[in-house]
Amino acid sequence: MINKFFFLLQESISSLLRTKIPSIISSLAIAVSLLMISISYCIYISFNDLTIQLKDKYSIEVFFIDEIEESNAIKGFNEILLFDGIEEGLFINKTEAAKIFKQEFDEDIINILGSNPLPYSAVYTINESNRNYQSINNIIKKVEVLEFIDVALYEKESILKFDRLVRNIITFIFIVNLFIMLVVIFFVSNTIMLVIYSKRKDIEIYKLLGASNIFIKVPYLIEGVLHGIFGALISILLLYVLYSLTNYFLSPILNMRIYDFIKIIALNFSLGMFLGFLGSSRALSS
Repeated sequence: MINKFFFLLQESISSLLRTKIPSIISSLAIAVSLLMISISYCIYISFNDLTIQLKDKYSIEVFFIDEIEESNAIKGFNEILLFDGIEEGLFINKTEAAKIFKQEFDEDIINILGSNPLPYSAVYTINESNRNYQSINNIIKKVEVLEFIDVALYEKESILKFDRLVRNIITFIFIVNLFIMLVVIFFVSNTIMLVIYSKRKDIEIYKLLGASNIFIKVPYLIEGVLHGIFGALISILLLYVLYSLTNYFLSPILNMRIYDFIKIIALNFSLGMFLGFLGSSRALSS
């Protein structure tokens, strides 16, 4: 069994050596695709971090009706605080509201009007799992029907635009990487087909000697996986050089993120071998 495995591995390596140029092109194609996928993964992680930071600012601003007493407003504030999706809140009484007015407009509301007509209000932050337009809109609907609430506000347009931007970026990254993987599978498949064509006489001899289809196909499947391994090695080397150069030139300007390179290396090898295997499988099924 071990001898058979080494024989099949030897056949795969010899095929690689016989078709140097197509094999190099195939491995480079896998390397480029893995490099692009790795860069896309890093962009996605960085963008996800930025998304979390921006969504931390998602909040709902609530204004109580004018005639409500402060004690009742506080009760109402605590009632809303218990709603699903609300993370925490800040109650703003008339004194605090006057201070905010002065900060915003550099005017004292009491000096202008002789009294403080500003309503009691509150600001609520949304928990992480509900920081999207649909969830926030549902919370707003529950708040607006309360009898002690005058109006509930949130940045509807900004949230809609941001959620749409996130979806578009993720979709674009997915489509580009899918296209790249299809191109790579085509390259690997064509390379394996060239090898099969060059060894068609050997294959006929194996069949005459009673070799099974699996025995004949395994070397080419292994060859495809080897393309993937070589492509992954090239991709990891290029990625390391690119990250080092980027970190060297941009670190004084930007705070470069530290990525989980063990995960990226594992992604390159597993995806590279998978793409190589798919390419060789396609060639064998043709």
